[in-house]
Parts: sequence; C-alpha cells; structure tokens
Amino acid sequence: MRIRRTLLWTVAGAVLVGVAGWGVLPELSGDWVMLQVYPRIAELPLVGESTQTSYVVQRVTVEQEEAALVMTDEYCFTVIEESSALATTQIPDEFMRSLRPQPRAATLREEGGETVFEQAPYLEIRGAILENPETDDLPTVPEDARVIDQDEDGFPGMTVNVNIFGLLEAQIYVVQRVQYQLRGVVVSADRIEGLIGWTDEQNVLDATSPLLLAGAESVADPDPAKHLFVMLRAEEDWTCAWLAENWRQVFGLEEDDEA
Repeated sequence: MRIRRTLLWTVAGAVLVGVAGWGVLPELSGDWVMLQVYPRIAELPLVGESTQTSYVVQRVTVEQEEAALVMTDEYCFTVIEESSALATTQIPDEFMRSLRPQPRAATLREEGGETVFEQAPYLEIRGAILENPETDDLPTVPEDARVIDQDEDGFPGMTVNVNIFGLLEAQIYVVQRVQYQLRGVVVSADRIEGLIGWTDEQNVLDATSPLLLAGAESVADPDPAKHLFVMLRAEEDWTCAWLAENWRQVFGLEEDDEA
C-alpha cells in the first residue's frame, strides 16, 4: 500500500509578524524546542474520511555564525489527532528514538524590517537505505534488501500502531521518505515561528491485519497557513519526558474539551 502526500511551499494567505529593526541579527545559539504541525485529510480503510493532524515535538540545538545557523535535532514524540473517533494512529517511542537526523542548515536575513528565518529542504529516509535517497523508489515488500529494522523491534522498516473501531489493534510496518523546509520570522530572541513546506511518502510493507493492506489515500490540507512551526528557547528542565506531559501548555495549545 502506497501513500503519497504533497504540499507545495507557499506562504500565501498567512500572516507572519516579526521583530522590526533588529539592526544586528539576533543571537540564537543555544537550546530550543520545536513544534511542527502537519494537517492532512485521509481516506481510511473501513472508516472513511478523517482529518489527521500530526504534532511533532523535538529539541533543537542551534549553533550560529553570523547569519548562518546549524540546527541539530532530537526527536521527542509525535501525537496524531484524528477527527474520527473510529480510528487512531500511534507512533511508538522506539520509532522516535530511532530517528537520528543529520544537522540542518538555516539562514537569517533582514527583509522589510523583519528578521527572516529560512531552513533549506531537509530529507529523511526511514526504514530503508537508498542509494539515491531523493529519487529511488521506496521498497514495497519486506524482502527488499534495502529495508532495515531501523527501530530494532524485530520487524521490517518502522512500526506504527493502529486501532480501528476500538476493537482492532494492529501494527503496520512502513518505510517513509520525508522532506520539509521552514520559512518564518524571528518574533523575539526566544521565539521563531512560520510555515512548513513539505512532502512525504509512505509504503506499507506488511501489517498484522490484512485489512490494513487494503489501501489508503491521504492529501495535505489545502490551507498552507495550517502547516506551521514554532520554536521556543528551552528552559533547563524541558526534557523530552517533561515535554510529553506539558507540550500543549508550552506551545499555547488548549486541550480538546469535546467529550
């Protein structure tokens, strides 16, 4: 089963308000936390259409030399919220711990009285090793020699937990190609925010239930303003474990009050 999602990079329809008149570029070196928000519309087996929003939280170490930034990440967790109560998707801790991203390059520049932050496109292959990561087709079967057990749980690729109707608990084993870039503004010396341009591709290699091999479609939400990121300068006790309990408050998100 193959799922492909694409969002063309654009800032149309979004309003970004930054700090005017820095004069000198702000000093951003140090420890940060980042929230990335990826909304999509999915057609799920047995369930139908569901709006999915993935919240990815990571810790980021920023090194700065004038306008050039090097950003080194530690993924903490991903929370996936579904509009339908009939299906849930959960990303295991082992999945997140197995991700070891390479340092990312970003730049600062003054534009229109604001400090603009831009990160170049960054690519990750998950659950496989490809000779040409940008162009090679992803594996489609677990027997493909390029498939690796990246999360080291004894199964091919990366394991994702799925629950259907609250009755069927199953696992799918996937390979993924994920690419994203960031563009935003430095709101203050302790906050950066903006939009994400991204693509991702996923193949399901196998599943513990044949129902999850039936096929699924997913597209990015067409509103580019919903695909966003926020970076906050981290406090000393903001570990991944602490953020797992407090990330909504840290990033100013309210709990869903619906029953």
